[in-house]
Amino acid sequence: MQQRPATDPTSWVFQGCIHGVPPTVAETNEAFNQCPHGGWFFLPWHRAYVYYFERIVRAAIKEIAAEEGITPDPSTTWALPYWNYALDAPDPNPVEDFTSRALPEAFRTPKMPSSPEAGDLTVDNPLYVPDSQVPRPAFWDTPHRALGKNSAFEVLPYTDVNPFRAMSQTFFSATRSRQTVQPSFGSEISYTSMDHFRRGFGELENVPHNQVHGGVGGWMGSVAGAARDPIFWLHHSNIDRLWSSWLSKDNLNPDDPSWLDHRFIFFDENGEVQRPAPKDFLGIEPLDYSYETLTDGTGSQPAVMPPAPLTRAGEHVLATANPRQVLSVHGPTEVNLEPVGDVGRAMEAAAGGTPETGLILTVHGVRTDVPPGTPFHVFLNNPAGELDPTGPFFVGWISFFGAADVDGSLHDHGGHDVSFDITDQVRRLREQELLPEGPITVSIVPSMPPPAPEPEPAEAAAPAADDPQPSFERVSLTTV
Repeated sequence: MQQRPATDPTSWVFQGCIHGVPPTVAETNEAFNQCPHGGWFFLPWHRAYVYYFERIVRAAIKEIAAEEGITPDPSTTWALPYWNYALDAPDPNPVEDFTSRALPEAFRTPKMPSSPEAGDLTVDNPLYVPDSQVPRPAFWDTPHRALGKNSAFEVLPYTDVNPFRAMSQTFFSATRSRQTVQPSFGSEISYTSMDHFRRGFGELENVPHNQVHGGVGGWMGSVAGAARDPIFWLHHSNIDRLWSSWLSKDNLNPDDPSWLDHRFIFFDENGEVQRPAPKDFLGIEPLDYSYETLTDGTGSQPAVMPPAPLTRAGEHVLATANPRQVLSVHGPTEVNLEPVGDVGRAMEAAAGGTPETGLILTVHGVRTDVPPGTPFHVFLNNPAGELDPTGPFFVGWISFFGAADVDGSLHDHGGHDVSFDITDQVRRLREQELLPEGPITVSIVPSMPPPAPEPEPAEAAAPAADDPQPSFERVSLTTV
């Protein structure tokens, strides 16, 4: 597939461009740049995408087997695997062995045996993508992952891949209520819109989907380049498995005709156009595939449930900060909020359970020049050094997946807002006397800080400006 021309619908480049088109690709097609994120077509579209991709790969295996006289035909038993990154329970001890949250070995090894029987490692591995720190002007020159992501050890923390919150939802699509979006499994109702990137993320799309994309980083962390990294397909196979697991719990798909009957554009193994609809992909049984398990790696309840993410904040501002600053990819960025209203009274009302009193923390204008290679964790008034995402000060995640190329190309757009309902969290902190009086501090911390690059001669050393430049406009605390 990687050797086929980009104009061939069964080629690696063409299939990748169906999801998003890097600026280095000149070819165009009506099927390019389709991927819907942040809306209710996210799951059925990606299921169809993976389904036709699997058929294309199987046909390629059959072709190679016929050319080389391989018997029995391996295409008859081949199926696309899934990356079950939440399989291993979190370990409080330092990671010393491979865990499910490291890339599978076949995807992080530069060389492979020359044949199934050979013990040598002499052939370039087409599943391997190098991990490196790439200066911004060269980002699109070649596919890559973020620095350190080809490690045999843990590269994604369990909190970033634990689908417990998603699997706990009982309805598929979000509905708007006042200024917020109700949490759901399968992302915001988008009617017939196939927007390339909306902001009504469902719980599954937020965690683990966005976090895995951002955690692997590089092209995988970018909508335009993600499907050019082979690990993309195993990631989305697992997302599809989690949808199947959710449905096995007697949860239901939407029954709205605007969802069921909407048409997508794909190509089959013969390069022929296919226009399926979500109603063709409601379950996996009619598609003649299954998963080894629908229960393993489907999440475990955290000791402290982080606040629910929202897509719109309240309007009554209590405190704000307008730093317009770049987030460090190497350590915490702290922001002190200045009171605008009666913060203490509002916090007391929320902590006391006053009806219709809610507190919303929002990070405004989130954007980046290139994917930073890590999601970020948000903490509220955490004591110095206590940056534990399983602890009581953890607010939630900021993912930059899609932030660098919302319209399919890199540009400096206006950014998006990330909001969290921290009402219950403030109540718990007050009850435990963990919320001190005084300034409100928000810490934004890289989930997996990239390792320092290999030292280079002073004259060739990359300037600090070559680091990714994720940033935000301001932070606010509001009440609804």
